[in-house]
Amino acid sequence: MLLMEKVATLNRQNETFALAMIIESKGSTPRHVGKMIVYRDGATEGTVGGGLAEHYIIQESVKALEKGKSKIVEYKLNRHAKDGIQMSCGGTLRVFIEVYRSRPELVIAGAGHLGYALSKLADFLEYPYCIVDDRVGYCTKERFPNATNLFINEDIGKALLAANLNEKSYVVIVTKDRDEIVLKTALQFSIAYVGMVASKRKVITIFEKLKSEGVTQEQLEQVHSPIGLEIGSETTEEIAMSIIGEIIKVSKEIKPMKIKQLNG
Repeated sequence: MLLMEKVATLNRQNETFALAMIIESKGSTPRHVGKMIVYRDGATEGTVGGGLAEHYIIQESVKALEKGKSKIVEYKLNRHAKDGIQMSCGGTLRVFIEVYRSRPELVIAGAGHLGYALSKLADFLEYPYCIVDDRVGYCTKERFPNATNLFINEDIGKALLAANLNEKSYVVIVTKDRDEIVLKTALQFSIAYVGMVASKRKVITIFEKLKSEGVTQEQLEQVHSPIGLEIGSETTEEIAMSIIGEIIKVSKEIKPMKIKQLNG
């Protein structure tokens, strides 16, 4: 597979990675043209010339991924030059590091009015999302035409399991009356976010019941409830905006990954 085809594939798969690309090369350098995919753990595909310069570019790419910001880096490949690196080529290399960040993958548990409002915002933001519900009449392709999947089961816990939750899943619980089941199921997985629309009294009741069923305090501390940013929202659409705002905020807080050993 050509490297840019792999970039397109990774982007379609909603992966997080960086593309390092030589944009200027002066004098003697290992390569004048080159592209390299860099993953968050420092693994790579392709090359921008190898050697010490590439080692530094990988390091800078990982830093760019941690910050979520693209940037340009420049290296003097001359051990005798001021600010030069320990290479003997003598040329100068400029590289653009473009960051591709995965978008939150929403799992909207509840196909009612709030779930519908959330789906419209997800459409606008181009966030992939699926709908989970136990009601056939609400969870339809006509109602949610852009959903990646609709998971319907009279046992909503089984419907959520079918969504294959993972570390990119942002679970929003807005069910009619099945919040407890959905929350308990969601907490079994390592997910990016879980939030539940509920009053303080309802949260306390659900949490106490889940504790009695073996859910730990550490698991419950992951739950965002009350859900959403505090913006004084009242209408369904305003509440949906506050929830999406919180998800955007959480999605920008990238957690550091263990970096693979880079050879000098």
